[in-house]
Amino acid sequence: MVRPVFSLRDVWSALVDLVFPRARGCPVCGAGEEPELCLACREAIRALSGQRHCNWCGRFTRNLWAHTPYCPDCRTAQWPFDRCRAYGPYEGVLRDAVHRLKYGGARELARPLGEFMARAVREHVAYYTADILVPVPLTEEDFMRRGFNQAALLANVVSRELGIPTRAVLAKVRRTPAQAGLARAARLTNLSGAFALVGDEAVVRGRAVVVVDDVFTTGSTLSEAARVLRAAGAERVLGLVFVAGRYPNLAPKS
Repeated sequence: MVRPVFSLRDVWSALVDLVFPRARGCPVCGAGEEPELCLACREAIRALSGQRHCNWCGRFTRNLWAHTPYCPDCRTAQWPFDRCRAYGPYEGVLRDAVHRLKYGGARELARPLGEFMARAVREHVAYYTADILVPVPLTEEDFMRRGFNQAALLANVVSRELGIPTRAVLAKVRRTPAQAGLARAARLTNLSGAFALVGDEAVVRGRAVVVVDDVFTTGSTLSEAARVLRAAGAERVLGLVFVAGRYPNLAPKS
């Protein structure tokens, strides 16, 4: 008798469907019949944009910092990236949308979320005059399990919106434990040496590079990517994500 063979991806997909059952309509709330972001979710997402944020790390705050555009962390930290921008805070419908894309397989969300990201930086000269977009990579194993890289999907949409080419010049060469639940110092250690440059260094040498990802919490992922790109000769490294945490809560609740 031939026994059915189940791959790791099959098991993962079944678990994802159990935790995040696929919505028939809107991929976030399930309203309607078409698999498109509904008007109510679009308006809820728009309502969370334009909030006060740190001008360096891009994290959001409900408080005002006197006489400085930087959060207390960034006044003392020396990030290897020049700045990061996020569309909105990692909470509410924005968090739901990221989880649906990342864990629920709702790839159709990449288009509206990427458009929101592009809109957030369209007026920032540092972004729309950048040379290339670089998505944060997954390991080959994680890519095969998930079936896609959400950062690459978002980068492709931002590329179309801003007219900046995407270059997959980073590879994740070491699989790391999940970042969720780790303290900031542990996250930095966890990702040390996880990324490597692939291809010709000339692609990034002397260029302004925008690293694209879905979430910024402690900055460990962007920092490690920036270190590799700086070592290859990148002149500037910027970050662009859909959501970022709030200060002083480094790791938002999921």
